[in-house]
Amino acid sequence: MKNILSKINIIGVLIVNKQGEVSFSNAIAKQYNYYFENIIEAVLQGASTFSLVNYPAEIACFVENDLHIILIHPLHEVVRLKQETESLQNVRNELNEVINSSFDGIVISDQDGIIIHQNPAYEKITGLSAKDCIGRSLKELEDENVIDASASLKALQDNKEVTIIQKINTGATALVSAVPIRNKNGEIEKVVNNVRDLTHLNSLESEIQQLEQQNQRIHEELELLKEQNDPKLSIIAHSAMMKDVLDRALRVAHIDSGVLVQGASGVGKEKIVELIHRHSFRNDAPLIKINCGAIPESLLESELFGYESGSFTGANQKGKAGLFEAANQGTIFLDEIGEMPLQLQVKLLRVLQEHEITRVGGTKPIPVDIRIIAATHRNLSEMIESGEFREDLYYRLNVIPILIPPLNERKEDIIPLIYHFLNGLNQKYGLNRKFSNDALHAFMNYDWPGNVRELQNLVERVALMSTSSEVGMDDLQKELQFNKGTQFNLTASPSSDEQGEIEPLKLRVESFEAKIIKETIGQFPSIRQAATALKVDQSTLVRKMQRYEIEK
Repeated sequence: MKNILSKINIIGVLIVNKQGEVSFSNAIAKQYNYYFENIIEAVLQGASTFSLVNYPAEIACFVENDLHIILIHPLHEVVRLKQETESLQNVRNELNEVINSSFDGIVISDQDGIIIHQNPAYEKITGLSAKDCIGRSLKELEDENVIDASASLKALQDNKEVTIIQKINTGATALVSAVPIRNKNGEIEKVVNNVRDLTHLNSLESEIQQLEQQNQRIHEELELLKEQNDPKLSIIAHSAMMKDVLDRALRVAHIDSGVLVQGASGVGKEKIVELIHRHSFRNDAPLIKINCGAIPESLLESELFGYESGSFTGANQKGKAGLFEAANQGTIFLDEIGEMPLQLQVKLLRVLQEHEITRVGGTKPIPVDIRIIAATHRNLSEMIESGEFREDLYYRLNVIPILIPPLNERKEDIIPLIYHFLNGLNQKYGLNRKFSNDALHAFMNYDWPGNVRELQNLVERVALMSTSSEVGMDDLQKELQFNKGTQFNLTASPSSDEQGEIEPLKLRVESFEAKIIKETIGQFPSIRQAATALKVDQSTLVRKMQRYEIEK
């Protein structure tokens, strides 16, 4: 028997008599010889099964023929399994830490759609706590309208990855991606949901849109500044009256209603029309201008409406498109509309009502998409009473009236206009002209019946004919001898005009301020020292020098 037991190499075998003497031990049992005394003592005291603590092993004992047969079962496999269990638990703990530290929400459900885990970020994003979700069916959450749709259930149904936008009853909106986890047979065992907060993303998108709108406003302001620096496009408006005109023009530019611009000759009606067209949605299409009083009545109709071949003697054999057709998608500016003959007024009314024209000698209507802006210096109401202008056409044109005041009613614009025209001349001809204070006051005291056009012409004439860099009263008087109808108050003082009225305080203060600045900077070698002497910031002094066009 001992020969048989010695061949057992799976468990240890130890045979002990009643006196505790060892009569046999196999190789495995001998590995525990250090514990034999403890093992034998426990067996003799009647223990049949027990474990060794220090050296993991399970002990079993039975008696046969007055001999104690002790079986020692090593626990190496138990230790290995325990270590693997601990290792797997560590991995699980680490995985949970990763999941729980994720910025995105993570929700795990089983193959039946039961939530088995969610991380803290999910509660932060959605407002749904773990106690309200874990262990619950996603179908229940759908039925109770806690969520409007479940990505996990859709992934289980479609047997593939799914991404949806999910709305939650807490008010949150989330982008949810559900990814199935499969076993070795390809069957879905779990579904992992990645949840990203769209509420925050939507807020960021809103901020981006606001920044883009702000950028667009800045761009428009820069474009406006560029226009103001372009002598061909700028409109000088320092007076409150002209600022109101510009504000009205810019507001009406964005709509397609009819506009009637009224004002005396030379006030700048054409500039206002250009401004309206430039800021309208038709700005990529042409702006066609026509002066109704400058074209003979016999030709005006064919110019506006065009004509078919053979319509009249000398007509082009192929016919010709009119200005209304040429302005299609754009704007047509009818200046001096009060000069348009009555029979053409009827045809123009049809264009406004039906948006179509018929060529001279033609019968086929031609659709046109145009905006018509009219202008006149005449009183159309009086012309209606006298039968010279159609009342129905007047109301069609005069949907939004813009009245430009004459220059003598907005004298705050005179000096800025002078400097504007003078700067253009200096740049164009490489000059360095400027006006003396006396000359500027003479300009201010004149009534300007020709308005801005007359002012521009006179500035150009005096500036170009002067031989001095500073244009004074002598230069002005010399040029005025060629214009007998112009009467300037050449002796006007800076404080009153020819009617004895007091000059506005603002102009007097500005004139005095400019004089002080000019004298002070001439006394110091640098602008900084001059600013110190005047007890103002250097930037303030520079800005005022630019305003009054004072050079160091």
